[in-house]
Amino acid sequence: MDVEIAVIGGGPAGATAARLLSGSNMETVLVERNLNNEKPCGGGLLSTAFTKFGIPQHLIKNKVHSIRVISPGGNSHDISLNGAYLGIVHRKEFDAALRKAAVDEGTEVMEGTLLSIRSSGKFSMLTIKAAAGEIQLKARHTIAADGVNSTVVRSIFGRFPRRVYTAHEIHGTAGGNALKHCEFRFGAVTPPGFYSWIFPHKDGISIGTGSEHTAEVDTYLDTLVRSQGLSPNGQRRGYFIPVWDGTLYYNKGVYFVGDAAGMVLPFTYEGIYYAMRSAEFAAEAVLKDNPALYKKLWQETYRRRYLLMRTLQRYFLKNETRMERLVSLYGHPHIREASMCLWTQDDAKVNIAGGIASLIKKYGTAR
Repeated sequence: MDVEIAVIGGGPAGATAARLLSGSNMETVLVERNLNNEKPCGGGLLSTAFTKFGIPQHLIKNKVHSIRVISPGGNSHDISLNGAYLGIVHRKEFDAALRKAAVDEGTEVMEGTLLSIRSSGKFSMLTIKAAAGEIQLKARHTIAADGVNSTVVRSIFGRFPRRVYTAHEIHGTAGGNALKHCEFRFGAVTPPGFYSWIFPHKDGISIGTGSEHTAEVDTYLDTLVRSQGLSPNGQRRGYFIPVWDGTLYYNKGVYFVGDAAGMVLPFTYEGIYYAMRSAEFAAEAVLKDNPALYKKLWQETYRRRYLLMRTLQRYFLKNETRMERLVSLYGHPHIREASMCLWTQDDAKVNIAGGIASLIKKYGTAR
């Protein structure tokens, strides 16, 4: 079966790439191994993304207008999103809606598992295991959007990208007292170098944490759950999140997007929006038949932001003294404003790295 575009993976990145390419009259087949998959994910997406990508508002299960940060010593600050909000979505429903939008543009969706991929001249040869048996695809362009455990990445490079392990539990909220903010906790109930979270969820609240050291996550999560007056409920789900290194864009006829390329923002580990943006850039490169354009667009837009967030993570999450200092900084309106600019604005006309650094230097002695 010959196609112009083969998209491997039907999450936000894959579905977005397929929709854009099909909408530009390119024959596109999207291969997803499990169309009923429910990815364990916080499911938070900035309100601006719903407008930018034409995502239906009815997919939003909850709206969060502020973030609370809590230090190891129990100090906290609430940070308003200043008119924006985080839309909490149910990933199974959300991903299915994005795939339907791709189908509406002409994408053919196939449920199946990629068994192998190899380069053959100007094409990629893919073997797919589907319910009807093995299918051979010959694709002019391939989009690898198959997540942190990418079969495409492993096939081409013989390894998975660096990643961290996270786990969470969903707990119901009694009496309708749903959480109204996203809560980030540092120190004590959190593995070193990471944070713990308590987020709104469609079924109550999501309580979770993570670490590069897989074995320690459950112990810390048990402590975190009990700190909320709850008991571990035995319905824990674990998953990996990639760690960005900024090296993977295109190789041997394959464009890598979303988690498969590690396009997750350091420190916050926000991934849905950036996955969709990476798919947008890759699709533009495909349409212009210019693979180098993908990397150029991504780096012009996000490289400095990602480098800054990685630097902040490495510095402030090194020990509890620095975590305490980090939270104290949010007591200053200028720091809160700069952070919101960094998190929510793609087109911020500011020197992000220099601006944030100068503010931290100015207010860094705060307690």
